[in-house]
Amino acid sequence: MNMMRRLKSIASGRTSISSDPGGDSNSKRAKFEQETEVKPVEKSNIVETICTDQDQPVDAPKETTVGISDVSTVARTEKSGYDELPKELNEMKIRDEKSKNNNDKDIEATVVSGNGTETGQIITTAIGGRDGQPKQTISYMAERVVGTGSFGVVFQAKCLETGEAVAIKKVLQDKRYKNRELQVMRTVDHPNVVKLKHCFFSTTDKDELYLNLVQEYVPETVYKVSKHYVRMHQHMPMIYVQLYTYQICRALNYLHQVIGVCHRDIKPQNLLVNPQTHQLKICDFGSAKMLVPGEPNISYICSRYYRAPELIFGATEYTTAIDMWSVGCVLAELLLGQPLFPGESGVDQLVEIIKILGTPTREEIRCMNPNYNEFKFPQIKAHPWHKVFHKRMPPEAVDLVSRLLQYSPNLRCTALAACAHPFFDELRDPNACLPNGRPLPPLFNFTSHELANAPEDLRRRLIPEHARS
Repeated sequence: MNMMRRLKSIASGRTSISSDPGGDSNSKRAKFEQETEVKPVEKSNIVETICTDQDQPVDAPKETTVGISDVSTVARTEKSGYDELPKELNEMKIRDEKSKNNNDKDIEATVVSGNGTETGQIITTAIGGRDGQPKQTISYMAERVVGTGSFGVVFQAKCLETGEAVAIKKVLQDKRYKNRELQVMRTVDHPNVVKLKHCFFSTTDKDELYLNLVQEYVPETVYKVSKHYVRMHQHMPMIYVQLYTYQICRALNYLHQVIGVCHRDIKPQNLLVNPQTHQLKICDFGSAKMLVPGEPNISYICSRYYRAPELIFGATEYTTAIDMWSVGCVLAELLLGQPLFPGESGVDQLVEIIKILGTPTREEIRCMNPNYNEFKFPQIKAHPWHKVFHKRMPPEAVDLVSRLLQYSPNLRCTALAACAHPFFDELRDPNACLPNGRPLPPLFNFTSHELANAPEDLRRRLIPEHARS
């Protein structure tokens, strides 16, 4: 009812929509900026968490996501300012048998030494031992927590044998939930996807089973880079917007077309960035899933600001196009310096979308969810994209946003087509480089699998002449 009142107010002209994209959302943006200023940590307070069993729709037993959150752990960690490691690390013990619920034969039992909760906790585990290869002992020194969420906790650690920095994601294994993250991460191998080094199980005194994913450590995120420029009252340099968006699209083409996986939680916090090379890597596959036609999926997925409208309309047979909507939201946010659709709830999210895209037609609603029968929406005209962004915005950037943020999923630009968009032509210039003069990260080393379904003219556009072998 509140949504209908707001939409009617907009339709009657009582609520204005200016070139400031939020219209009447100034308080939301102020709150967003205040929160990010106070807590510039990986976990964002602006997005709602998912995967609580109370919020799972009816098909949850068929399609569930990564494990439930340990709220007390998160609360304790936040109070300590992320300087102290979670208590569960102290309670880990040797697990001599593998989980009966997993089929990963090469995951070793974990050995944990030390019982402190501060920086300096030593974690020792064994890897290898397959195909006649000797086992190898690796020890990690936990250094600091870098993120928390519904999944558990991510902490930075250092390999004592090599001195290499790694990120260890510690995920509670819950029998009520499927965890596809390990399966997906073992499959992926791409320069724009975070790499899994190895993994191990651990248990606590409460006999809780945790999966520990040891990944390459990448120090920054697109979220933190974006907030840096916001705090400096500057726009992110366009070369970085181009670089980050291009690499997201390239990674998604790999995930969608080569691996057959939908990420389902693309957002700035899940996009890692190397601050020296500006190479981007997608991380956090806790919500990822291979979408099978005809098989239902939960619609309550993806962080709110980046959630595709078909999910808000309750669609359960959606496609990888939901990731492309999220890319459009991320791109718009990098261009504006703030979220384009800052909804305060799932319903309010739809209001924010309608304020920009206008009321969806019956046909667009059918494309999003054929089973949705409520069409009683006030008629609101679309807000012109050129008025959403400032006048000096490159028209190619605005055009790409408009091609990604379409109500009809089948009209959204695919990931590979997005890579070929004119917005990225500057990256294909043979003289293109970073602002400091250093070379761009690898962008055109496509494999045959990445370009398997691409017509010849698209291939020529994707790989500039100077990059062809």
